Amino acid sequence: MAGLRMPLKASTSSLSFIVRARCFHLPPLVRRLTHTTAVHIQAIEEQTLPFYHRKYYYPVKIGQVFNDRYRIIAKLGYGAYSTVWLAWDERANEYASLKVSVRVDNNNGEHSPVLNEISMLQRLKQFAKEDHPGLDFTRLARDMFETESLAGRHHCIVYKPHGTSVRTLQEVFPNAMIPKSLVKSLIHRLFMSVNWLHATCDISPRNVLMAIEDDTILQDIEDQESQDPSLPITSTIHAAMPTVVYKSRPTMLAVSGHPILTDYGQMRLVEGCVNQDWWMSDLYRAPEVLLRLPWGFPADIWSIGIMTLELLEGKNLFDPIDHVRGQYVLPLALAQYIGYLGPPPLDLIKNSPIFSTYFDAQGKYHPFSGFMSILT
Repeated sequence: MAGLRMPLKASTSSLSFIVRARCFHLPPLVRRLTHTTAVHIQAIEEQTLPFYHRKYYYPVKIGQVFNDRYRIIAKLGYGAYSTVWLAWDERANEYASLKVSVRVDNNNGEHSPVLNEISMLQRLKQFAKEDHPGLDFTRLARDMFETESLAGRHHCIVYKPHGTSVRTLQEVFPNAMIPKSLVKSLIHRLFMSVNWLHATCDISPRNVLMAIEDDTILQDIEDQESQDPSLPITSTIHAAMPTVVYKSRPTMLAVSGHPILTDYGQMRLVEGCVNQDWWMSDLYRAPEVLLRLPWGFPADIWSIGIMTLELLEGKNLFDPIDHVRGQYVLPLALAQYIGYLGPPPLDLIKNSPIFSTYFDAQGKYHPFSGFMSILT
């Protein structure tokens, strides 16, 4: 996301923006199936992600029809476990967003974010009839089904299309600092969604989308593809089998001030459960998770708090990453948390399984010898 710049086309007071997005998840788009392809020798799109070679992405093609209903128009983005496409619902005569997962490995199904998201969406559907304002800011599935490829089984989730992520929205503003009035509006609505969910989420700016005001921008995406068709690229780079990949392209995108919480691959139940495992995104991990202590709903409040400061200040509050090795550094995370918040209460950390490794008997933090080599 570094280096992304998008011109602001409307006033912030109306909480309505038009931005030019130049990043992987706001891309190119539509046309019928074609036999014209290009061969690419460099990694692009999802191929640039870690462990791509171990996964099997479904080879979606523009113009393809899924489930005898959803015609693919354009690629909207990609992630570690799926690609996302703009589609036309030929039964409902409306636009839809189609999320197509990587192959589901039956040997590791219980740990699959794909299957977890399916399970959570099915659970949320049970509560969707409730009269709760949080429903307006929560992304629920319109449809779910499975499809097959030569690699195996893939899950597909159909959503209402939405706009850019809050992470991308940050790039509209100088130094990535979103005005306080807009942040207050976003966070207030986000709390409504979290209050309704009945579970905890992995909340970060990338998992919060901005609602679009009408279908005009979706039609614009379709028009772009008609005028300048995307070229399907055949590649074997880092792939377990030859794959067809589409590049993303710049897109004008209008967004409102309404956030939509999405992506439930890491969503967890709390009521009646004892959660004490490693969880949450690296930059938003709650202290109790860090210390391997039981965690619950307050973990979401921590994530939202960290995100709020990040949106206002335009930078990460914590950065416990070894950027040379690309690894999360637990002792560095502890040092940063203590640097901001002060020493944790002794009666809290003495129950942590990592207490004796990082703290003395009085609760004073003492980095182990390996940590010092990271700092030098």
